[in-house]
Amino acid sequence: MSDIVLTYSEKDLFAYLQKTRLETAKRLNDLNIEKTKSVKEEKTTLKGTVTNIGHFFKRGAGNYGKKDGTIVSEISKFNNNNKTIIDESTARGLAFSLFQNDEYGLAKLIFAVTIILDDDYQYKYIDEGLAEASSVLYGNRQELALIKTQLEANYNAISSKSLTSVQKGLLLGVAITALAGVVTMPILLGAGAGASAAATTAALAAHGFGDMQIGLGVITAESLLFGAAAAGIAYGGMKLYNDAKVKKEFLSLTPEKNALYLAIQCTYIERVKKTLSKEEFKDQLDSILKNLNILKSDLDFYLFVENKSIKENKTKIKSFHEFDNRLIKVLDL
Repeated sequence: MSDIVLTYSEKDLFAYLQKTRLETAKRLNDLNIEKTKSVKEEKTTLKGTVTNIGHFFKRGAGNYGKKDGTIVSEISKFNNNNKTIIDESTARGLAFSLFQNDEYGLAKLIFAVTIILDDDYQYKYIDEGLAEASSVLYGNRQELALIKTQLEANYNAISSKSLTSVQKGLLLGVAITALAGVVTMPILLGAGAGASAAATTAALAAHGFGDMQIGLGVITAESLLFGAAAAGIAYGGMKLYNDAKVKKEFLSLTPEKNALYLAIQCTYIERVKKTLSKEEFKDQLDSILKNLNILKSDLDFYLFVENKSIKENKTKIKSFHEFDNRLIKVLDL
Protein backbone atom coordinates (compact mmCIF):
# COMPACT_ATOMS: atom_id res chain seq x y z
CA MET A 1 0.00 0.00 0.00
CA SER A 2 2.85 2.41 0.79
CA ASP A 3 4.08 2.00 -2.80
CA ILE A 4 1.18 4.23 -3.86
CA VAL A 5 3.01 7.24 -2.37
CA LEU A 6 5.97 6.52 -4.65
CA THR A 7 3.71 6.68 -7.69
CA TYR A 8 1.25 9.38 -6.67
CA SER A 9 1.35 12.41 -4.39
CA GLU A 10 -0.99 14.42 -2.19
CA LYS A 11 -1.64 16.61 -5.24
CA ASP A 12 -3.25 13.62 -6.96
CA LEU A 13 -5.50 12.96 -3.98
CA PHE A 14 -6.42 16.64 -3.75
CA ALA A 15 -7.39 16.73 -7.44
CA TYR A 16 -9.47 13.58 -7.07
CA LEU A 17 -11.40 15.11 -4.18
CA GLN A 18 -11.99 18.28 -6.19
CA LYS A 19 -13.42 16.13 -8.99
CA THR A 20 -15.58 14.25 -6.47
CA ARG A 21 -17.11 17.48 -5.18
CA LEU A 22 -17.83 18.78 -8.69
CA GLU A 23 -19.36 15.50 -9.88
CA THR A 24 -21.48 15.21 -6.72
CA ALA A 25 -22.91 18.66 -7.44
CA LYS A 26 -23.70 17.65 -11.04
CA ARG A 27 -25.41 14.44 -9.98
CA LEU A 28 -27.57 16.10 -7.31
CA ASN A 29 -28.51 19.02 -9.52
CA ASP A 30 -29.53 16.67 -12.34
CA LEU A 31 -31.80 14.84 -9.89
CA ASN A 32 -33.42 18.09 -8.81
CA ILE A 33 -34.03 19.11 -12.41
CA GLU A 34 -35.72 15.78 -13.09
CA LYS A 35 -37.89 16.15 -9.99
CA THR A 36 -39.17 19.55 -11.07
CA LYS A 37 -39.94 18.23 -14.55
CA SER A 38 -42.11 15.48 -13.10
CA VAL A 39 -44.35 17.91 -11.21
CA LYS A 40 -47.31 18.91 -13.31
CA GLU A 41 -48.76 22.37 -13.06
CA GLU A 42 -51.85 22.40 -10.91
CA LYS A 43 -54.30 25.09 -10.01
CA THR A 44 -56.46 25.30 -6.98
CA THR A 45 -59.09 27.90 -6.05
CA LEU A 46 -59.81 28.90 -2.48
CA LYS A 47 -62.20 31.76 -1.71
CA GLY A 48 -61.71 33.25 -5.12
CA THR A 49 -57.92 33.19 -4.94
CA VAL A 50 -56.11 31.28 -7.67
CA THR A 51 -52.76 29.84 -6.69
CA ASN A 52 -50.58 28.62 -9.49
CA ILE A 53 -48.46 25.99 -7.85
CA GLY A 54 -46.77 25.27 -11.14
CA HIS A 55 -45.11 28.68 -11.19
CA PHE A 56 -43.26 27.77 -8.01
CA PHE A 57 -41.81 24.67 -9.62
CA LYS A 58 -40.94 26.55 -12.79
CA ARG A 59 -38.88 28.96 -10.73
CA GLY A 60 -37.23 26.04 -9.00
CA ALA A 61 -36.36 24.43 -12.30
CA GLY A 62 -34.94 27.73 -13.50
CA ASN A 63 -32.65 27.98 -10.47
CA TYR A 64 -31.40 24.44 -10.99
CA GLY A 65 -30.77 25.27 -14.64
CA LYS A 66 -28.58 28.23 -13.67
CA LYS A 67 -26.70 26.05 -11.21
CA ASP A 68 -26.22 23.45 -13.93
CA GLY A 69 -24.58 26.03 -16.19
CA THR A 70 -22.09 26.93 -13.46
CA ILE A 71 -21.41 23.30 -12.57
CA VAL A 72 -20.83 22.27 -16.20
CA SER A 73 -18.51 25.24 -16.70
CA GLU A 74 -16.49 24.38 -13.58
CA ILE A 75 -16.22 20.72 -14.55
CA SER A 76 -14.93 21.78 -17.97
CA LYS A 77 -12.41 24.07 -16.28
CA PHE A 78 -11.30 21.22 -14.01
CA ASN A 79 -10.89 18.83 -16.95
CA ASN A 80 -8.75 21.38 -18.78
CA ASN A 81 -6.54 21.73 -15.71
CA ASN A 82 -6.25 18.00 -15.00
CA LYS A 83 -5.58 15.61 -17.85
CA THR A 84 -5.28 12.44 -15.76
CA ILE A 85 -7.06 11.67 -12.50
CA ILE A 86 -6.67 8.67 -10.21
CA ASP A 87 -9.67 6.37 -9.63
CA GLU A 88 -11.57 5.93 -6.37
CA SER A 89 -9.74 2.78 -5.30
CA THR A 90 -6.36 4.46 -5.76
CA ALA A 91 -7.60 7.58 -3.97
CA ARG A 92 -8.71 5.59 -0.93
CA GLY A 93 -5.43 3.71 -0.85
CA LEU A 94 -3.49 6.96 -1.20
CA ALA A 95 -5.51 8.58 1.59
CA PHE A 96 -4.36 5.76 3.85
CA SER A 97 -0.74 5.61 2.69
CA LEU A 98 -0.07 9.35 2.88
CA PHE A 99 -1.14 9.58 6.51
CA GLN A 100 -0.39 6.15 7.94
CA ASN A 101 2.57 7.57 9.90
CA ASP A 102 0.72 10.73 10.92
CA GLU A 103 0.65 9.72 14.59
CA TYR A 104 -1.55 12.52 15.93
CA GLY A 105 -3.47 13.48 12.80
CA LEU A 106 -2.04 16.97 12.28
CA ALA A 107 -0.86 16.38 8.71
CA LYS A 108 -4.27 15.01 7.78
CA LEU A 109 -5.94 17.97 9.46
CA ILE A 110 -3.86 20.42 7.41
CA PHE A 111 -4.79 18.51 4.27
CA ALA A 112 -8.46 18.59 5.29
CA VAL A 113 -8.29 22.36 5.74
CA THR A 114 -7.02 22.79 2.18
CA ILE A 115 -10.05 20.85 0.97
CA ILE A 116 -12.52 22.80 3.10
CA LEU A 117 -11.18 26.22 2.07
CA ASP A 118 -10.39 25.29 -1.54
CA ASP A 119 -11.82 27.91 -3.91
CA ASP A 120 -10.19 26.81 -7.16
CA TYR A 121 -13.72 26.13 -8.41
CA GLN A 122 -17.25 27.31 -7.64
CA TYR A 123 -18.60 24.39 -5.66
CA LYS A 124 -22.36 23.86 -5.43
CA TYR A 125 -24.00 21.50 -2.93
CA ILE A 126 -21.03 22.15 -0.67
CA ASP A 127 -22.13 20.00 2.28
CA GLU A 128 -22.90 16.99 0.12
CA GLY A 129 -19.62 17.34 -1.78
CA LEU A 130 -17.62 17.52 1.43
CA ALA A 131 -19.45 14.43 2.71
CA GLU A 132 -18.32 12.46 -0.36
CA ALA A 133 -14.75 13.74 0.02
CA SER A 134 -14.82 12.88 3.73
CA SER A 135 -15.82 9.31 2.92
CA VAL A 136 -12.64 8.91 0.86
CA LEU A 137 -10.28 10.76 3.18
CA TYR A 138 -11.59 9.67 6.60
CA GLY A 139 -13.74 6.65 5.85
CA ASN A 140 -16.86 8.42 7.11
CA ARG A 141 -19.09 11.17 5.72
CA GLN A 142 -19.12 13.43 8.78
CA GLU A 143 -15.49 14.23 9.56
CA LEU A 144 -14.86 17.09 7.11
CA ALA A 145 -18.11 18.76 8.16
CA LEU A 146 -17.02 18.51 11.80
CA ILE A 147 -13.59 19.97 11.04
CA LYS A 148 -15.23 22.77 9.04
CA THR A 149 -17.48 23.63 11.98
CA GLN A 150 -14.59 23.58 14.45
CA LEU A 151 -12.25 25.58 12.21
CA GLU A 152 -14.86 28.27 11.49
CA ALA A 153 -15.72 28.65 15.17
CA ASN A 154 -12.05 28.89 16.17
CA TYR A 155 -11.12 31.28 13.36
CA ASN A 156 -14.10 33.54 14.01
CA ALA A 157 -13.16 33.69 17.71
CA ILE A 158 -9.50 34.48 16.99
CA SER A 159 -9.85 36.90 14.08
CA SER A 160 -11.70 40.19 13.87
CA LYS A 161 -13.12 38.94 10.57
CA SER A 162 -15.23 35.86 9.94
CA LEU A 163 -13.69 32.99 8.02
CA THR A 164 -16.41 33.11 5.37
CA SER A 165 -15.72 36.78 4.67
CA VAL A 166 -12.02 36.25 3.94
CA GLN A 167 -12.09 32.68 2.63
CA LYS A 168 -11.78 33.52 -1.06
CA GLY A 169 -8.08 33.86 -1.74
CA LEU A 170 -7.12 33.21 1.89
CA LEU A 171 -5.26 30.08 0.92
CA LEU A 172 -3.63 31.66 -2.11
CA GLY A 173 -0.10 30.35 -1.70
CA VAL A 174 -1.05 28.27 1.34
CA ALA A 175 -2.85 25.37 -0.34
CA ILE A 176 0.15 24.35 -2.42
CA THR A 177 2.56 24.74 0.49
CA ALA A 178 0.31 22.82 2.83
CA LEU A 179 0.02 20.03 0.29
CA ALA A 180 3.79 19.99 -0.12
CA GLY A 181 4.23 20.06 3.61
CA VAL A 182 2.16 16.97 4.32
CA VAL A 183 4.79 14.63 2.85
CA THR A 184 7.73 16.72 1.72
CA MET A 185 8.44 18.76 4.84
CA PRO A 186 8.91 15.74 7.12
CA ILE A 187 11.45 14.44 4.58
CA LEU A 188 13.34 17.73 4.53
CA LEU A 189 13.20 18.42 8.24
CA GLY A 190 13.37 14.94 9.68
CA ALA A 191 17.17 14.77 9.57
CA GLY A 192 17.57 18.11 11.31
CA ALA A 193 19.19 21.33 10.20
CA GLY A 194 20.86 22.23 6.97
CA ALA A 195 19.07 20.69 4.00
CA SER A 196 20.98 21.53 0.84
CA ALA A 197 19.51 23.27 -2.17
CA ALA A 198 19.98 20.15 -4.27
CA ALA A 199 18.40 17.87 -1.68
CA THR A 200 15.51 20.25 -1.18
CA THR A 201 14.79 20.57 -4.88
CA ALA A 202 15.11 16.83 -5.45
CA ALA A 203 12.73 15.99 -2.63
CA LEU A 204 10.15 18.49 -3.85
CA ALA A 205 10.45 17.27 -7.44
CA ALA A 206 9.98 13.68 -6.27
CA HIS A 207 6.59 14.70 -4.92
CA GLY A 208 5.52 16.53 -8.04
CA PHE A 209 6.39 20.10 -7.10
CA GLY A 210 8.97 20.81 -9.79
CA ASP A 211 11.82 23.26 -9.36
CA MET A 212 11.11 24.67 -5.89
CA GLN A 213 13.56 25.35 -3.11
CA ILE A 214 12.90 26.07 0.53
CA GLY A 215 13.75 29.67 1.35
CA LEU A 216 13.86 30.73 -2.27
CA GLY A 217 10.43 32.22 -2.75
CA VAL A 218 7.82 29.59 -3.52
CA ILE A 219 7.67 27.26 -0.52
CA THR A 220 9.00 29.23 2.40
CA ALA A 221 7.50 30.47 5.62
CA GLU A 222 4.01 29.21 4.87
CA SER A 223 5.22 25.67 4.22
CA LEU A 224 7.19 25.76 7.45
CA LEU A 225 4.19 26.95 9.43
CA PHE A 226 1.53 24.81 7.77
CA GLY A 227 3.72 21.87 6.80
CA ALA A 228 6.55 21.54 9.26
CA ALA A 229 4.04 21.50 12.08
CA ALA A 230 3.04 18.10 10.78
CA ALA A 231 6.58 16.86 11.42
CA GLY A 232 6.56 18.16 14.96
CA ILE A 233 9.42 20.55 14.27
CA ALA A 234 9.73 23.60 16.49
CA TYR A 235 9.76 26.92 14.66
CA GLY A 236 12.74 28.00 16.75
CA GLY A 237 14.74 25.03 15.50
CA MET A 238 14.23 25.55 11.78
CA LYS A 239 17.59 26.03 10.11
CA LEU A 240 16.74 25.45 6.47
CA TYR A 241 18.98 27.63 4.37
CA ASN A 242 18.50 30.86 6.24
CA ASP A 243 16.47 30.98 9.43
CA ALA A 244 16.61 34.79 9.45
CA LYS A 245 14.92 34.80 6.05
CA VAL A 246 12.28 32.36 7.27
CA LYS A 247 11.51 34.53 10.29
CA LYS A 248 11.28 37.59 8.09
CA GLU A 249 8.83 35.80 5.82
CA PHE A 250 6.73 34.68 8.77
CA LEU A 251 6.42 38.30 9.82
CA SER A 252 5.18 39.18 6.34
CA LEU A 253 2.23 36.79 6.57
CA THR A 254 -1.09 38.62 6.45
CA PRO A 255 -3.12 38.89 9.65
CA GLU A 256 -5.69 36.57 8.04
CA LYS A 257 -3.12 33.81 7.41
CA ASN A 258 -1.67 34.31 10.87
CA ALA A 259 -5.15 33.84 12.33
CA LEU A 260 -5.66 30.76 10.17
CA TYR A 261 -2.47 29.22 11.52
CA LEU A 262 -3.67 29.85 15.09
CA ALA A 263 -7.13 28.49 14.28
CA ILE A 264 -5.62 25.29 12.88
CA GLN A 265 -3.56 24.88 16.04
CA CYS A 266 -6.67 25.42 18.15
CA THR A 267 -8.66 22.95 16.08
CA TYR A 268 -5.86 20.40 16.39
CA ILE A 269 -5.80 20.82 20.17
CA GLU A 270 -9.57 20.49 20.29
CA ARG A 271 -9.43 17.22 18.37
CA VAL A 272 -6.50 15.45 20.05
CA LYS A 273 -7.80 16.38 23.48
CA LYS A 274 -10.40 13.66 22.96
CA THR A 275 -8.08 11.00 21.56
CA LEU A 276 -4.74 11.20 23.39
CA SER A 277 -3.85 10.02 26.84
CA LYS A 278 -3.49 12.72 29.48
CA GLU A 279 0.31 12.65 29.35
CA GLU A 280 0.49 12.60 25.56
CA PHE A 281 -1.90 15.51 25.37
CA LYS A 282 0.14 17.51 27.88
CA ASP A 283 3.28 16.94 25.81
CA GLN A 284 1.57 18.01 22.59
CA LEU A 285 0.05 21.09 24.20
CA ASP A 286 3.35 22.08 25.78
CA SER A 287 5.15 21.81 22.42
CA ILE A 288 2.52 23.91 20.62
CA LEU A 289 2.51 26.63 23.26
CA LYS A 290 6.30 26.86 23.27
CA ASN A 291 6.33 27.28 19.49
CA LEU A 292 3.60 29.91 19.63
CA ASN A 293 5.50 31.84 22.30
CA ILE A 294 8.54 31.98 20.00
CA LEU A 295 6.38 33.28 17.17
CA LYS A 296 4.74 35.89 19.35
CA SER A 297 8.06 37.07 20.76
CA ASP A 298 9.21 37.86 17.22
CA LEU A 299 6.06 39.86 16.61
CA ASP A 300 6.58 41.71 19.91
CA PHE A 301 10.11 42.62 18.90
CA TYR A 302 9.13 43.95 15.48
CA LEU A 303 6.18 45.91 16.86
CA PHE A 304 7.44 47.32 20.15
CA VAL A 305 11.18 47.57 19.46
CA GLU A 306 11.44 48.06 15.71
CA ASN A 307 8.00 49.70 15.23
CA LYS A 308 7.55 47.89 11.93
CA SER A 309 4.25 47.11 10.18
CA ILE A 310 2.46 48.55 13.18
CA LYS A 311 -1.13 48.05 12.01
CA GLU A 312 -0.63 44.47 10.79
CA ASN A 313 1.45 43.37 13.78
CA LYS A 314 -1.02 44.85 16.25
CA THR A 315 -3.74 42.80 14.57
CA LYS A 316 -1.62 39.65 14.66
CA ILE A 317 -0.69 40.09 18.31
CA LYS A 318 -4.37 40.58 19.12
CA SER A 319 -5.02 37.25 17.39
CA PHE A 320 -2.53 35.59 19.74
CA HIS A 321 -4.43 37.01 22.73
CA GLU A 322 -7.72 35.81 21.28
CA PHE A 323 -6.14 32.41 20.72
CA ASP A 324 -5.43 32.24 24.47
CA ASN A 325 -9.05 33.13 25.22
CA ARG A 326 -10.33 30.58 22.76
CA LEU A 327 -8.04 27.91 24.19
CA ILE A 328 -9.46 28.51 27.64
CA LYS A 329 -12.89 27.66 26.23
CA VAL A 330 -11.65 24.65 24.25
CA LEU A 331 -9.94 23.25 27.36
CA ASP A 332 -12.98 23.98 29.54
CA LEU A 333 -10.90 26.00 32.01
